Amino acid sequence: MRYSLAVGLVLRRGMRTFEFVRELSAEEVQLEDVETRRPLTIRKWKLISEIEAGTYSVVLPGAANSLNDSALHTQHTTSLPESQQKLIDRRYAYVIAMRKAGITRGSRKNLPELIKKVADKLEDKHPPSSSTVLDWARRYEASNNNVRALASRNYSRRKVKRITPIMEELIREKIRTEYLTRNRHSLKHTHQCIVTAAKKLVNENKLNADEATVSISTLGRWVQELDRYEVIKRRYGTPRARLLCRTPMGDDYPELPFEQVEVDHTPLDWIVICDRTGIPLGRPLLTATICAATGYPTGLYLSFYGPGLTSVSGVLRNTISLKDAICRSSGTSHPWLASGIPDLLLLDNGLEFHAHNCFRIGRDIGMDITFAAVRTPWSKPHIERFFASLGYLTLTTGRIRKRITNVIDLDPRTTASITFSNLVKGLVQYFVDVHPFRIHERKLARPFDLMSDGIEKCPPASYLPNFDAVRMATAISKTLTVSQGGVEIRGIPFGSAELSPMRRAVGENFRTLVKWDPDDIDQIYVQHPITKEWICSPSRWPQYTQGLSWNQHLLIRKFLRKQLKAKNAEENYITSAMRMHEFWMDVTTAKTATDAKLAGQFAGLTSARVLDPKPSSASQHPQKILVEEDEGHKPTDRSPPDFEAFIMEGA
Repeated sequence: MRYSLAVGLVLRRGMRTFEFVRELSAEEVQLEDVETRRPLTIRKWKLISEIEAGTYSVVLPGAANSLNDSALHTQHTTSLPESQQKLIDRRYAYVIAMRKAGITRGSRKNLPELIKKVADKLEDKHPPSSSTVLDWARRYEASNNNVRALASRNYSRRKVKRITPIMEELIREKIRTEYLTRNRHSLKHTHQCIVTAAKKLVNENKLNADEATVSISTLGRWVQELDRYEVIKRRYGTPRARLLCRTPMGDDYPELPFEQVEVDHTPLDWIVICDRTGIPLGRPLLTATICAATGYPTGLYLSFYGPGLTSVSGVLRNTISLKDAICRSSGTSHPWLASGIPDLLLLDNGLEFHAHNCFRIGRDIGMDITFAAVRTPWSKPHIERFFASLGYLTLTTGRIRKRITNVIDLDPRTTASITFSNLVKGLVQYFVDVHPFRIHERKLARPFDLMSDGIEKCPPASYLPNFDAVRMATAISKTLTVSQGGVEIRGIPFGSAELSPMRRAVGENFRTLVKWDPDDIDQIYVQHPITKEWICSPSRWPQYTQGLSWNQHLLIRKFLRKQLKAKNAEENYITSAMRMHEFWMDVTTAKTATDAKLAGQFAGLTSARVLDPKPSSASQHPQKILVEEDEGHKPTDRSPPDFEAFIMEGA
């Protein structure tokens, strides 16, 4: 349509809409963003050239006069051969001459004279009839003035196969049963099977001899007409077909920043050392996000916890938040442009991404979550290519290298020299100052420039009200019981006076949703079951939980359990408990009459002991006397023996 640089002109650039406000001079005009009312001053020639290039699209023309869209209908005939191009030119000349002369399809009487004039001009020795020209005009108008309708209908006509239906069915069956199988028979073998089966049909008088022939080249064309993906899938399996027929292209490819953000994990190839002790810690795990439309890094999270919900939560917080303080502490020379809530989060099929809490994080933030197909890393190529670029960093000390035959590398734990904090700062510099300024060889553009231009096109970034809202949205959640002692999470008690009104309103013990920050479990958030409000509840062990992360607590409990297991604490407890139980059973079990009588004899209970005030010697050692009598021995005298004295001579 036509447009004018006047009031009423509305243009669109990406997701931004601009309205013409005023003409500042003979060379400059002023536009205004309809959402933010931000003015934009631009030269006329630049605005018109960007409209022609498609950077701006006309929504409202801003003028009363405009051409019919059908007159400006885009016509593509370059794919047709030269013979069809000449045929269209000839027919188009007659149709346009008919329009210019004002001859409609109902006025046939004036058409022969016009055809003669056009034929003389084109030097057409065989001019068409009036009916033929009217048919061309009808086809042209019915196709919304598309000149491709004037092409020959025989050009796109499909050729009829010269194979009988019986032979056609035989060829399809043998391709399906011989060629498209995991046996992977060759095309020549399939052709031989077809020839053999066709001879049997000839002998059975079901097929003529001249109809029972097919060349191997014809069979090859039959196979080429099949779906390539299905052929590879039948012969080699689905993974091979997906690999050979892969493509990251699609109709919904992102065009604006934060329209789609890719997330993934990778272990870094460096051993880092502890800032406090100087002990090698190992290989940290990097969780990163990158904008699929621009290739600009948007967030990072480095830890030793492995891929899990904590890493996903941490990288989302870093992606959403503003990063000015991070750039200042890391000493970057450029700002980190990426911040805000992504529209779509593209994940792989890791277990941590399929957790219910991960879906709830996306739901609470207002962000869509989708998954790439299994074993298709090309579905999220930007994050995979970004991780590959980390292998070219120039940090050599403490680097883990791939083993090569006859090459001896030093132990990276002995050469490790970079601390964890310095590694984080170095990665931030790479995310902000290095990678965004690398020129993309295909686009011939830098991610920094693409992100800057995209921010100008797309609507303003959206954030959550405060960082507590971000923490709440990315927190770990679980339904737990609130009792008289508060809330207990893996042995840590939470709660104080702030939970008392909730318990009075709901009841003594009830279950509700509880959230906690995986990086700081010094406090939790408890949801009121009735009002759905969140109440912050501190830890009752602040000396333990201050600055403690969720994974640290789990590792500490795991370590203590191993220590107790090494001491056989549980087995000792069970043994002692069973010994005490057996004691209670022995002393409380009822005695029989024989046992009672034996007990009386063992105690030496007689009337003499009662009547005689002095206890006999036998009563002092009843057990000893009883044992000696039972063994058939008499009591022995244990007094010292008498010895005679004598004098040795010569003493």
